[in-house]
Amino acid sequence: MARIANALSSALGRSRLRWEERVQLAGGLFVAEALSPYWCAGRTPAEAHELLRESDPEVADAVEAIAPMLLSRVMTQAEARDAVHAVEQLLRQGQSVGR
Repeated sequence: MARIANALSSALGRSRLRWEERVQLAGGLFVAEALSPYWCAGRTPAEAHELLRESDPEVADAVEAIAPMLLSRVMTQAEARDAVHAVEQLLRQGQSVGR
């Protein structure tokens, strides 16, 4: 397992991702991997999490701690993209921005 962890860490280090993006990616992978055995057969995320909690409460606690941070970052990124898109649209239409 240590060999795989070192390989993943090395791959992330060689990537062109910023530190924040690497942390977000690693957190997302953890959450996805933790829920993957349970998030199937039409189960909702909440149902999958409940099954995870029954199976491994410590991992469920970690998912609960990480998931809000990941969601917040994704929402912030989406809002930033939407704002940039809106400004680009205004500029294409020849409108002034910030007046």
